Amino acid sequence: MTEIKIRKRLQEIEQLERYIQTGIRPEEKHEFSCRPLDHGITVIVPIHRGEAYMEQLIETLEAQTLDADQFETIIIFNGDYEKSEALFHSAEKKKKYIVQYSEKGVCRARNTGINEASFLYTAFLDVDDTLSPDYLEHSLEACEENTILLNQFHEVKGGKSDDGSNHINKERADADEYPDNYYQVVKNLSMNGAKVIPTKLLLQTRFEESLNNGEDVVLYMALVSEFKPIVRINRNEAVYHRHLIDGSLSRSKPTYQFNVTDRVNVLSRLQNILKTEDDEEIRTLIIDRMRAQAGFINRYLKKNMEDYDKVQRDIENLSDEYFPYDRINEDLPKRLYVSYCFPPYADTSGIVLAKRIAGDKVPCDVVHNNMYDVRSLDLSLTRLAEPYIHQKFEVNATSSFSNRNHIEIFIKAALKKLNAGKYKEIYSRAMWPASHMLAFEIYRRNSSVRWIAEFSDPLFRDIKNDKRETAFYSKKELKKIRKLIPEQFHGYMDDNLFNMAELLPFILADELVFTNHHQMTSMLERFDDDLQALAKEKATISRHPTLSRAYYNYERHHVELDENKINLGYFGNFYETRGAEDIKTIAMLIRKEGIDAVIHVFTTNVRQVQSELYSGVLKDVINVHPYLKYFEFLNVTQDFDYLLLNDAHTRMYKPRNPYLPSKYADYIGSGSRIWLHYEAGSVLHEISLEGHENIIANPLNDEAAIRDHLHKLTKK
Repeated sequence: MTEIKIRKRLQEIEQLERYIQTGIRPEEKHEFSCRPLDHGITVIVPIHRGEAYMEQLIETLEAQTLDADQFETIIIFNGDYEKSEALFHSAEKKKKYIVQYSEKGVCRARNTGINEASFLYTAFLDVDDTLSPDYLEHSLEACEENTILLNQFHEVKGGKSDDGSNHINKERADADEYPDNYYQVVKNLSMNGAKVIPTKLLLQTRFEESLNNGEDVVLYMALVSEFKPIVRINRNEAVYHRHLIDGSLSRSKPTYQFNVTDRVNVLSRLQNILKTEDDEEIRTLIIDRMRAQAGFINRYLKKNMEDYDKVQRDIENLSDEYFPYDRINEDLPKRLYVSYCFPPYADTSGIVLAKRIAGDKVPCDVVHNNMYDVRSLDLSLTRLAEPYIHQKFEVNATSSFSNRNHIEIFIKAALKKLNAGKYKEIYSRAMWPASHMLAFEIYRRNSSVRWIAEFSDPLFRDIKNDKRETAFYSKKELKKIRKLIPEQFHGYMDDNLFNMAELLPFILADELVFTNHHQMTSMLERFDDDLQALAKEKATISRHPTLSRAYYNYERHHVELDENKINLGYFGNFYETRGAEDIKTIAMLIRKEGIDAVIHVFTTNVRQVQSELYSGVLKDVINVHPYLKYFEFLNVTQDFDYLLLNDAHTRMYKPRNPYLPSKYADYIGSGSRIWLHYEAGSVLHEISLEGHENIIANPLNDEAAIRDHLHKLTKK
């Protein structure tokens, strides 16, 4: 019921948008549609620079065998028409012609003709096309109320007709007289020619006058969506001849305006129709037409890849429940991203890679695992990278961080899905080791590919600096791999998954990406100087990417905050090295110092955190909330006076802190102030010294410093 109400409201909004675009109110359309109409056909012919075709046009209309009192021709001169007008008036005519004028534009001209139509049925004719002599007669014989009649469609090139051997006419010929569904004749329903339409439907729908091209697609999708008309194939001999002449609008050469700008406008209108449509058959029809329009953009990009960024800027505001990004990117990707976990699965490592893709802005493919067994779904996450993806290859293997069998199944299944040889570049990101292991297997099969390997965290050693170990490679496999590795590094090779997931990229990848220099040092220091030098020479330090502010308002979420208090936000789960005690320390000082502040904690395990943080004196200082979806989280970060970010406690385990919380990048984009609690010498500590105006910072659990900051906290 709620969805029906939402779509009903969307329909009302769509009607208002049409009024803004056309200047015609819904009730005015109703007045037009209720006027009496005679039995017959109105032929509407817009004319702009049609002087070369005037003689041919008049001949085809004068030759019609239908009784003259059963049809009329409305000629609408628009734009540059003086020469055409003179030729028209000087020609000898016996049939009924009505001359109208409109502002330049084929849509305005056709709408003018629709408004003047006197007959029950309407046919459109382009000035450079012709009709068989019996076209109108045989059409009227087959016309029915609330029915779109489809006639034969022949193409004429160089004076020679194809006699209907084209894909549009074939679609019509292959369908039943009354097609079972609209999709059977989708191409015929995307063009003005070769059809007759009930005039009352056109009076209530009309052409979008702001469109330069594709207006016919929008008109008929709107008409089908709103009125659900019957479609009939005319079995009588009634032929529409489309003359393929260079320079006519429908045969325009590929340009940015025609192939991109005009198609983006059409796609926007089709989106508006789609979001108010519930019928799956019609939704499928509209989506198909959207994909066809996206094909124009794709064909342009195949020859003009230098304009890819420009195209992406033009379509960046069109993300909705559906947009054919994959069609736009078809056959364009030269880069494959390998990420064991990737959206729509809610995983930090996968989200960061999706943000990388959004930042890199290159067409790509992605391969990942189905993580439903270990990660929750957040379908909105697909918006991050979707504009740049042609294909997402999802492998259905049991998810595992370290199980040899499960990872091998993933790798083998992925290689079967991929055409690894077509890529010039692969980009793998790991916290999950399987990402780099698959990337290595692709590299083995195509050593000319450029391999970029990113590490989110150290793999070989865990948070407590203990070695991670699990057998992965057999002796036979290791023997094969040694042939790819310089002999001087053979001593580092073994069957341990976590060792090899670092070692292979360090040696073979063309570029290594680390989120911070402490991470790089921590991961490389176990190797000799030669291997360290090799890795450092191709290493890049790149912090987690920050999204543009537009993403922060993509999905709104409301958290009830007391405007009279200072609101502190903490987002994340708690671990042994990043525990709830850090938050509890701040909360206790808020209570003790009488600071009018509240800490809002968002976490996946609400009950456990409540039991750890709540006590009689802290209930009004700490509020625990369920964790939010990613875009909801981004949205809410803008509402807090301060965002809390705590370092991991690593001093007792590691010589240096190799971790940079990915939430720092998300917090920075929010515009809110950030309160860092750092471990001495960490990356967060270094950030605190960079002079950011919106950051305050103190050492972890430094009660004196925390107390001092608490007394200086202010509202936004």
